[in-house]
Amino acid sequence: MTEATARRADSGNLDLCGGALRVLDHNELFGLEEYVEQHTAKRELEAAPSDEEVEQTLAWSRGWEYRERNFAREALVINPLKACQPLGAVLAALGFAGTLPYVHGSQGCVAYFRSHLSRHFKEPVPA
Repeated sequence: MTEATARRADSGNLDLCGGALRVLDHNELFGLEEYVEQHTAKRELEAAPSDEEVEQTLAWSRGWEYRERNFAREALVINPLKACQPLGAVLAALGFAGTLPYVHGSQGCVAYFRSHLSRHFKEPVPA
C-alpha cells in the first residue's frame, strides 16, 4: 500500500494480511484531506453566509432587542406528533386498543426519545 492510498478514508480499513479491520474514529476520519476538501466545497455550493453576516447575527442574538423579543412570547404550542417522529408514532399507536408501540432504532430522534422524552409522561411508554 503506497503512502498516497494509506491516507484515503476507504483504504484505512483494508487489511491485506487477513487481520481485523481498522475502523477510523470520526476524529481521525474527518481530519483526512479528502473530507477537508469536501467540507470546503460544500460550503461554496450551499451559498453559506459570509463570516461577517454570521458575526452580525450572533451579535444581534446576544443583544437586548433579541432578548426582549424572545421572552415577550406569551404562549407556545408544540404538536408532539410533529416534534419527534418516534414520539408521534408511539402516541398514535397508544390510541389503538390492544397495540404495543415499539420504538426501533438507535440514532438521532429515537435515541433522544429513549433517553429523554419517554421519561416525561405519566403513563409508561415502551422504549
